This record gives sequence, C-alpha cells and structure tokens, in this order.
Amino acid sequence: MTGDAADVWLIRTDLPDEVLAGLETLLDEAERQRAGALLAASHRRRYVAAHGAARVIIGSHLGAPPAQLRWRRGPHGKPELAGPWTGVQVSLSHSGGLAALALTSRRRVGVDVQRRPAGVDVTRVSQRFYPPAEARFVMAASGPAGQVSRFTRLWTRKEACVKVTGGRLLPGLRLPARGSGQLIIHDPGGPLPGPYLVRDVPAPRGFYAAVAMEGTLPYRVIRHSWPDGN
Repeated sequence: MTGDAADVWLIRTDLPDEVLAGLETLLDEAERQRAGALLAASHRRRYVAAHGAARVIIGSHLGAPPAQLRWRRGPHGKPELAGPWTGVQVSLSHSGGLAALALTSRRRVGVDVQRRPAGVDVTRVSQRFYPPAEARFVMAASGPAGQVSRFTRLWTRKEACVKVTGGRLLPGLRLPARGSGQLIIHDPGGPLPGPYLVRDVPAPRGFYAAVAMEGTLPYRVIRHSWPDGN
C-alpha cells in the first residue's frame, strides 16, 4: 500500500475443495458461524473463499498471520481491523464467483463488485430507486444489454460509496453517480453527503466493479488478481 492509492484485488471464489479447506482454517468463530448459516452450499463456499482470501492478502501486506487478524464493527456496522492494525482501511464485496477487496493506508475506502444481473427489469428498478435523470439514462440505452450495463455500472459506484462508512444501501441508491473517469459524488442534503471520489475498476466479462474513497483528492488504483498474482 502507498499513500493516496487504493490497492484493489479481484478474487476468484470458485476454488477447489483443498484450497477452500485451507482458507476455512483461517476464519474466526464469527466468520465460521456466518458461513454455516448460509443455506446454499455455493454461497457458503464463496463466503469462505472471499473471507479467507481477504485474510491471506491483508496478512501478507501487514506482515501478520492471517488467522490472527481481528475485526470489530464501526459506528455504522462496517467491519474494521482491530488491535494493532487499527487505521488500515479495508472493504470487501462479493457477487457470484468474484470478490473484491480494497486496502488503503489512510483514507476510508469502499469497494463493490456486481455480477451482471439476469431476469431483472432494470428500467423499473432504476425508476424506483435512482434519481430521475439516471432512470432516464438507463432507459435511453441501446437495447436491454445496454440498459443492464448502465444500471449495474451506476449501482457499483453507489454501493462503493455506501461502503466507505457502512450503513444501509437504500439511501445510497439516490446518490448521483453518472459520469466517467474520477467521479466526485456529493449529496450535501442527503443521508450520505460525501464527498466521495469514485473510480471504475476493470473486471472480468459479466462483472462490474468500483472503488470509492472519502474526500476529493485524487488517488491511484492498483489492481491485482488472486490467486493468480498481478
């Protein structure tokens, strides 16, 4: 990790049994209980993969044994590193067979990854939850595929902002998230006023990802993949 940079890992979560078994040994009791409470076996496997891999990656960067990392809940419910690692900023998201982990050394960070939704009326959902101009933007895309792409891109940006501090997603869907490049999202009168600086993160086909940091100062995104390396 470096100063004004966000290290973002895209993590494959569809992993062989022997890899999952090793990652599961790194989880703490609360994580094991959460995994065990998931009804679908595929969801349990992906949870173990995402949270176990996050421990491996974070431990490597901090020079700490992955199984010894400890977590606490922040003021709005966001998981934070506890103990001697307090101050290192972390965010984790997973969807389908992919997870995203963001690490920063100073500014709070949020990351989101979304698999391209299937069987969802994205124009109807955007009309219900997005600002009117964004709902029109989604509807104006060329064909259903373009509408899904615009809808999901906006969603990842909004959810990345929500994850900077934690809290509920629904108010965050009202954040204005149209634009390109380094996008400043600022909603002074809303429940998530910001400002946040949001960057899209290149993701495998069928997925969308974004990272957000608090404030408006520019930062670099350093993209990694796991378990394949950079």
